[in-house]
Amino acid sequence: WKIILNKSFLFHDINYTLTGYRSPLNDFQRSEGRELVPTSWNSARVQIIPGLNLEECATRCSQSLDCRAFNHETRPTTTCKHLPWVGDGSNAEVKRNVNCDLYEKKVYVRKCIVGKGEDYRGKVFTTKSGLTCQQWWSKFPHDHRYTPTATNGLELNYCRNPDGDRIGPWCYTTDPEHRYESCNIPQCKDEVCITCNGEDYRGQVDHTLNGRECQRWDQQYPHQHIYQPEKYPDKSLDDNYCRNPDASPVPWCYTTDPAVERENCEISKCTEVAVEKRQRSSLTSNCFRGRGEDYRGKVNETTSGIPCQRWDAQVPHEHPFYPNTYECKGLEENYCRNPDGSEAPWCFTSVPEMRTALCLQIKRCADDIEAEGM
Repeated sequence: WKIILNKSFLFHDINYTLTGYRSPLNDFQRSEGRELVPTSWNSARVQIIPGLNLEECATRCSQSLDCRAFNHETRPTTTCKHLPWVGDGSNAEVKRNVNCDLYEKKVYVRKCIVGKGEDYRGKVFTTKSGLTCQQWWSKFPHDHRYTPTATNGLELNYCRNPDGDRIGPWCYTTDPEHRYESCNIPQCKDEVCITCNGEDYRGQVDHTLNGRECQRWDQQYPHQHIYQPEKYPDKSLDDNYCRNPDASPVPWCYTTDPAVERENCEISKCTEVAVEKRQRSSLTSNCFRGRGEDYRGKVNETTSGIPCQRWDAQVPHEHPFYPNTYECKGLEENYCRNPDGSEAPWCFTSVPEMRTALCLQIKRCADDIEAEGM
């Protein structure tokens, strides 16, 4: 971190500099109520450190070449356990433990890359055309200048990007006729596409479109906010990944920059075919389910009979719900809709003195009422 004027201050045991704070937990993917338990013959490789708080445990793991994940237990005592593996192999097994959370380094568990993928530490070992990668310690069939070390990540024959190639991770191949080739590892912004405005996006993009790193949803610094994961369990507010808990036009996040509260994220849009297939499966026209976000009927007045304002109009009420911005919300004509997750379908009214009103004359679907009563 760059420290301006060599000044910093302490707040709730969190060290801030005048340029902001980056949590060491940003490097990890959390699995709540889980523990990575090593096999009996590997148990001696676990480093047990009692008394460390969560961020101290993460900091030490980040700085250690032998740590790829850690268990943080809160009962019977606070204990930090560093492990040299993640939960994707035969060295250890992920098990339930209500008194423990598992944190794995993102670079070892993520199946996609950010930027050029220079920090990619996954286990892909074939090129985009299917060729097997040559071991990095081997000079055959292709001689090269790279030597595996404890810090450069050149393990076995996994795809890596030691020279910052703009295309991404690559490897030398075992084919004497093909010296090297890029590997087919997707960008995180392309790995999981978004339909509509991305409210159901569950991918792993953790930077904004301007390159700012996202703040963790389970933290309140540098920006305080209402979206604590435990209060919004259906929004999947995992780690510091981009999400859309408030029905914004696209997924977004709070940033680690104190001067910029939140920014949108750059994530690829799904094809129109995928969008149409998803929409057709749940739409209703004569009644509504849940909160009525999938209601597409033609009721166009409020409960008290006031005509609704057209969604493509800004008079008498200005609003952000442009039909072309919220393309999957069915904002046609002046029909009652629910583009923001309110309690029921609603609309802006045609009366200047009354901005919005619900359309509660629309009945709930019978199967929805039955399901609620079960």
